[in-house]
Amino acid sequence: MKTPVTSKRIRDHFAYAWWKYLLLAVIAVFTVNIYYTMTRYQPPEEKKIVLGLYAYGSETALNEYMEQVRTTAMPDMELMEAQFIAMDEAYGEMILTTRIAARECDLYALPRTQFQNYAADGGFMAIDQVLPELVALLEEQGVSLSRGWRELGDTGEKHLYGIPCAGLPGMKNMMYTDPSDYYLSLFFETGNDENAIAFFDRFVRDMLLETPATPTDLVTGE
Repeated sequence: MKTPVTSKRIRDHFAYAWWKYLLLAVIAVFTVNIYYTMTRYQPPEEKKIVLGLYAYGSETALNEYMEQVRTTAMPDMELMEAQFIAMDEAYGEMILTTRIAARECDLYALPRTQFQNYAADGGFMAIDQVLPELVALLEEQGVSLSRGWRELGDTGEKHLYGIPCAGLPGMKNMMYTDPSDYYLSLFFETGNDENAIAFFDRFVRDMLLETPATPTDLVTGE
């Protein structure tokens, strides 16, 4: 004999088993997110440029600027975006290390301690070698680069591994964190070196300017 279904039995069922439905909903959402992440199209390394900033800020202005550069000067790129890596006291350093180890970003804006550590370990390109004309321009503009020169731990060779953001006025409007003790660096092997170097050159030149009202105005030329 079947037990009749009554409104009281339904109320009792949900009163004691609500957590099962909540768990099923969470699992469903998680499964959909995982499926989307695994199946959505990802541009190949040679078609994307990612700027990682270990700081607090909004990605809106930077992404608008990067998209403007992509459409006007680097149309071969499928994706150009900025990603802020939160400086969480508990997990910030671990997340940053994981992102760097996974080679997720092509360029980085890092505070002094992190910049010095990764530069000494050979994590960045020697800017004086890959962009000598940019270095000459910055010196002509009176930008102090002395703090960006570091010795490579293994060989003792000294190169310019970071551009001090203190000499780049435009950076003040691109992040909430005070950029005066930050450095812009190129990851040592991006999978898209030629384009990453070209964007780095353009970005630093644009950041020499006080940020105009619109990201379009930042683009200084081809």
